[in-house]
Amino acid sequence: MKQECKLVMIWITWLGIPALAIGMGAIQGWWASVFIIVVGVFAQVFYIKVFPRISKWLGYGSVEDVAILPAQKIKISSIVTLYTANVCPFCPIVKQRLIKLQSYLEFKLNEVDITFKPNLIKEKGFRSVPVIEMDGEYWIGNATSAQLLSFLTKRRLSK
Repeated sequence: MKQECKLVMIWITWLGIPALAIGMGAIQGWWASVFIIVVGVFAQVFYIKVFPRISKWLGYGSVEDVAILPAQKIKISSIVTLYTANVCPFCPIVKQRLIKLQSYLEFKLNEVDITFKPNLIKEKGFRSVPVIEMDGEYWIGNATSAQLLSFLTKRRLSK
C-alpha cells in the first residue's frame, strides 16, 4: 500500500466523527455527543503518535528512516512547500525529516495544511498528502531522508 493519505479518507474522518456525535446525541443525549467528539479527537492524536510502530501491521510497511546527510552544508536557495492534513500520520514524519534536512540544505520550508482547503492540491492534480513541492516539481507520499535529500538536491547536483 502506498504511504500516503487520500483526501477522501481525511474527509470521511472529519465528517464521520461529527455525524456520529450528532446521531448519538439525538439517541442518548448531549453527553454522548461530547463523549464521541472528545474520544474521536484523542483517538486521532493517539493514532498519529503510535502510527510508526503499527504501520507494518496496518499494511503500509515500515516508515523507518534511511538517514543520509550531506558532508557539508548545501544552499539550495529554494522554497519547499509541504502540503499536509492534520489527520495524516505520514505528514508529521515527512515534516520532521524536512526540518532535519533544512539545517544542512538551507532552504525555506512552508507548511500548508489543506485539511479544510483540499482544492490547493486538487487543482494541481493530487488527491493525497503529504505533497512536497519545490521549483514546480513534486514528491507525493512518505519519503526517507535519503529520498528527500535526492529530491531536493537533484537539480543542484546535476549542474
